[in-house]
Amino acid sequence: DHIRRKMALQEKKEQKLAMNKAEPEPPTRYVVQMALCACVNSALLGYDTGVLSGALLYLRDAMNLSTAQIELLTSSMNFIAIPGCFLAGTIADAIGRTKTLFAASLTFLAGALLMAGAQDYGTLFFGRSLIGIGVGCGLSIDPLYIAEIAPPEFRGKLTSYSETAINIGILAGYVSNVAFMWLPDAYNWRVMLAMGALPPFVMMILATFVMPDTPRWLLSKGKQDEAEVVLKKITRSEQEARNTERDIKASIADEKTGLGWKEGWKKILCPSKVIGRMLSLTLWISALQQLCGVDVILYYAPILMEQGGITDRLYQLGLTALAGLAKVSVLFITMQYLDHKNAGRRPLMLLSYANLAISTTLVAIGFAVNSVGLSVFGIIYFCGAFSIGAGPICWLMNSEVLPLSVRARGMTLGCSLNRLCSALLQTVFLSLTEAATPVGSFMFLTGINLFSFIYLWFLMPEYAAP
Repeated sequence: DHIRRKMALQEKKEQKLAMNKAEPEPPTRYVVQMALCACVNSALLGYDTGVLSGALLYLRDAMNLSTAQIELLTSSMNFIAIPGCFLAGTIADAIGRTKTLFAASLTFLAGALLMAGAQDYGTLFFGRSLIGIGVGCGLSIDPLYIAEIAPPEFRGKLTSYSETAINIGILAGYVSNVAFMWLPDAYNWRVMLAMGALPPFVMMILATFVMPDTPRWLLSKGKQDEAEVVLKKITRSEQEARNTERDIKASIADEKTGLGWKEGWKKILCPSKVIGRMLSLTLWISALQQLCGVDVILYYAPILMEQGGITDRLYQLGLTALAGLAKVSVLFITMQYLDHKNAGRRPLMLLSYANLAISTTLVAIGFAVNSVGLSVFGIIYFCGAFSIGAGPICWLMNSEVLPLSVRARGMTLGCSLNRLCSALLQTVFLSLTEAATPVGSFMFLTGINLFSFIYLWFLMPEYAAP
């Protein structure tokens, strides 16, 4: 008995050691730093979302804009971002990931300055279009950059940094609105929009002087020495660097011999049954993330509060900033549970969409009974509910679920569909609130979120971190 107990104890120790050994080492500090640099690009979109929501109040009065003009100006960025998503991969393969990020940021910067100095609606629209091109290219490339420098077991988690950066950018835009609203109405909106040129300027500096190109792109262009320098920085040992280089070269060779550009798209357009189910799930989740109403609430929150009876600009912008703070705060809490053994992706997604449906119903009830407090609470509640799962898990799933052979093109389709749904809802939402009242428009969002909950309940499998 004593020998058996001793052997059992030894076996438990060996099992524990094996489990500890099997746990992957965290990514190097350099990888994390470069991922954070790439995320500055996502902050551009966030700041644009946040700052435009407040600037629209003053733009509307300064240029006497109609509801249709406001909707078109807001949504045009996302419509134009769609071709940018498709072109980004080709451009990045030709000139490199960092140069593409630089070009996207330069386009964004030009658009922000053009909008800030606009004297008419046409110039505003053209500047907004330039921002759309920059956003479309950048949104596709910064997660690609992170995925190509990160260890496979940490790609999903590091890619989710982009969602965090978007939320921080949104909050920064809201705070900027409150900070500059005290300036004269004739030009306060110009200062708000001009501040949007700072993040792309920072991104351009990082892409030029700090961030190296990815080993995958360098090796695909025959730049062996440069690739080895980067590999040494992103790996923890020489052996790991050699193994990573071997895997990258094998992947590149497979693409050249077996998967040309047309053949790669064939797997997307004529997928096998398994890939088809994976692709369908990720595309639905990409679409539902925007159809829930997040962008229309983020862009139009001050206008919606005005419709609810809040006429003071400080309250409109201050409460919108509070909603942005709730969105960021809940996201940081969610990040702690994404890889928790008792949480996983599916429960968080279901919890998120259930609360999104409740929140939009509360906003509708608030408008119906003329309760400003309830409507504002519903909007803040909505922002927090979105960050429980719908926000962070969408792009995390795309990077983890799709097979490597279709991942890049699948993420391009997901990003394009996501932007299209956002643009369509932005184009009609204010007009819908005028035609069907805010009660009808928010109950419409409730219906979409209930559908999303039912869809995920039946068709999203149990899913945890790989």
